Amino acid sequence: MSSAVKPLTHWVIYKGYKVRFTSRSAQLVTGILTTGAGATLSFQYEPALQIVHLPGEHIKINEFGWEIERVAHD
Repeated sequence: MSSAVKPLTHWVIYKGYKVRFTSRSAQLVTGILTTGAGATLSFQYEPALQIVHLPGEHIKINEFGWEIERVAHD
């Protein structure tokens, strides 16, 4: 596991989600999350800022994958 996605991977585990990466670079990671209920969400993750972008919100996480800020948007 690359250290660039380690916080994201911890966050995914804590949430009980499954992840499928569709692209990965040092600047941006994209993919599909599957929740425990089976719903799918597309996401983008900015490793440098440790921000997970989901439909309707973005979540700032720390280096351990814990959520430190959640912001809803249109």
